[in-house]
Amino acid sequence: MVVFISLAKRTSTRSNLVSGATWRRLSEYLGLSEYEARIYISLIEAGQAKARTLSVLSGVPRTKVYSVLKRLIDMGLVSEIPGAPRKFSPTPPSVALKHHLQTYRDTVQDLEALVSALESAFRKAKTKEDIRQCLAWIIKGRKRIFEKIQEMLAMAKKNVCIITNGNGLILLYKMFNKMFDDLIRRSIEVKIVTANKPNTEHILRELKYICDIKEFDFHLPMIIVSIDNEHILISHIQFDNYFLKFERDEAIFSNDPALYRLVWLLVSQAIKRIQL
Repeated sequence: MVVFISLAKRTSTRSNLVSGATWRRLSEYLGLSEYEARIYISLIEAGQAKARTLSVLSGVPRTKVYSVLKRLIDMGLVSEIPGAPRKFSPTPPSVALKHHLQTYRDTVQDLEALVSALESAFRKAKTKEDIRQCLAWIIKGRKRIFEKIQEMLAMAKKNVCIITNGNGLILLYKMFNKMFDDLIRRSIEVKIVTANKPNTEHILRELKYICDIKEFDFHLPMIIVSIDNEHILISHIQFDNYFLKFERDEAIFSNDPALYRLVWLLVSQAIKRIQL
């Protein structure tokens, strides 16, 4: 005689979301206890489950499962399916968590409005200060300096002014000749103040078609770039080589309005004195 014995398949696999500690985030956001978060997440993955199955999936002791389920039902996160054996199903997250999600959205909007109001008050107070700190950045290395100049040219909206000597013009033309064409296509006014030397004559002839060129005898080993009368970069360039990777070059950049006005005034006065 052959006897067939049917063994009920036991659920022994822990919920992936529970194992991944997703329950911690749910507990934090919704204010649930650890057991409540574990059981709700386990039901989300299982779809429907008995209390015994939920105990295995969630790791919550069997003696605690029914009391936790009752609290979740009261919160509207879980429903009991009529019939025997008793089974439970989760309320869809989009429904169950809708109120919480809207609360967070309202909080974010309130916080953004608060930050905006504080920023406005901060700016008004700044305009009344007699002494304040301004921002300026030191840039080291030729490659990083030219990357910053490229960024400045790309962000220009109204005008660009460049002051440099002949060697600086050669470097700039080598790096950004296509960007000069792009500036003109974007209707950006471009002015270049530089020296007319034999080795730059061909470059000046090309640029005169698209830029306003002012020639004067400028010998300082510098490149000065002004963008939209707001941003300025002053760089000291070692012109003994034309390699892009040269770490001894240094520059200072600022977009502080007061610092820009002072620096540009000094630069303008220096140019006038050179021309006299």
